[in-house]
Amino acid sequence: MRASAFAGLLGLFAGLCAIFAACVSLSDWYGEAAQASWPVVSAVVERADVIASARAANDGGGTEWKLRYRVRYNVNEQSATATLTSRAVASDTETTKLRSWAAQHRIGSRIDIRYDPSQQNRARFASDEVPSAAGHTATDLILFAIASIACAGLVSLARYLKARAAQVRAARDGELRGLAIGFLFAAMGLMVTGLAIDRAIYADPFTADNLMGIPAGLMFVFAGVLIGLPPEYTRWRALLGTLVVTCFALTFDWVAFGPGERKFNGSFVGIGFVPSELMGRICFGFFAVVLDICAIAMWIDQLRRTFGSSTAQQSPLVSPSDSRA
Repeated sequence: MRASAFAGLLGLFAGLCAIFAACVSLSDWYGEAAQASWPVVSAVVERADVIASARAANDGGGTEWKLRYRVRYNVNEQSATATLTSRAVASDTETTKLRSWAAQHRIGSRIDIRYDPSQQNRARFASDEVPSAAGHTATDLILFAIASIACAGLVSLARYLKARAAQVRAARDGELRGLAIGFLFAAMGLMVTGLAIDRAIYADPFTADNLMGIPAGLMFVFAGVLIGLPPEYTRWRALLGTLVVTCFALTFDWVAFGPGERKFNGSFVGIGFVPSELMGRICFGFFAVVLDICAIAMWIDQLRRTFGSSTAQQSPLVSPSDSRA
């Protein structure tokens, strides 16, 4: 499984947990709101206990206290009993307040309670001085927030990883396409170069014109290698670009300034014409001069990079004594 798919799966699970926590939160909130509207009735205390228990170490340790009362009351002329439990407290202030309320409401005294009309044996303390049993709504909302944040974060992570993987695949596909195109260019250039060399070897009589197919073929070879070379090889790419321009310039120089007769033809707005040899040499000569200037400038830059960097690496450092002197 890809990382993006795994993150998306975890995000989906977190989203389902968030939906479940939201449903539970609504259910608990509705139950707690309903308890606040239960009717109030006076009940007789049959048993009153103040229970002490040890707190867990991760909760801070110490002792916590809570009330557990059993009461009897009448509802619709029928007797009912219920067991009431308060929320556990641990601070000195809340403990003192809880024990003081228990001392005032012993066995046989009367207290106000709220009972469930649909289930008369279910009741809770009605006094605000008694900490009511802890509701679950706050905890449910915390779990809902955690699950929602986890869902949003994991889904965003999955989208980011998916987009990044797509970029990597696109870059890889681009490199493969460049390599394939470069291979085709280089193969075509090697074929042209080989044919030019073969023709030069068997030429009779041999002239300089027989060699001019070589720079034209090498131009495609260097261009193919340049296309297929990864971008991080900056120096090699600069050198190959210089060689391509040089071969291009040599080809135009041969056409414009080489010995022998030249024949040109062309067209303008679809109308063909045959320019003179002088006009053709002038046109090719203009571009040949431009390419020569570019090639010379690129070779100067190559020499500056090569010998400039080596000189900078071999230059001695000035010692502190020399600088003081």
